[in-house]
Amino acid sequence: MNLPNILTLSRMVLALPTLLLLMSGNVVGYYFSFLVFGVASLTDFFDGRIARKRGLVTDLGRFLDQISDKILVTSVFLGFMAISRVSLWFLFILIVRDTLVSGIRMVASSRGKVIAADALGKVKTFSQMILLVILYMNLLWDFPSQALVLWLEVFVAGVTAASGANYLFKNLDIFKGGD
Repeated sequence: MNLPNILTLSRMVLALPTLLLLMSGNVVGYYFSFLVFGVASLTDFFDGRIARKRGLVTDLGRFLDQISDKILVTSVFLGFMAISRVSLWFLFILIVRDTLVSGIRMVASSRGKVIAADALGKVKTFSQMILLVILYMNLLWDFPSQALVLWLEVFVAGVTAASGANYLFKNLDIFKGGD
């Protein structure tokens, strides 16, 4: 267990207080949720940077990083759904896409193939993080407008779905010649 992996694991641990504070129903809880989410998001930046700089990149670290990102992002979107700030259909698209991609990665891994994130996947991640920050801004300061937030939700859902479809179509070959 090295420092980057500890930072990655902390992101998983911080997901729960972020969610619970978001669902607290009071503005103080919302501020602390935003703060904890920010700290958790920073661990994502630092774990990879430290791992690459110190030569500590491991298969365990790559695995944990993807899982911890999904746990954090899905948890916060779940919290926003629980307080009626994002739609159930949006969360459904996010979960289906992440489950599909994880399944493809598992099959590929069982066949000795590693599938790296592609540009559209990175756009998906970036757009989801921007939407989360905007959702917090809307919740805390009523800015931007709810109409803009809804438009962004639809846009991010589209990027998320397109990323999942792209991932599937680019990797259909892993299903050939298997069970």
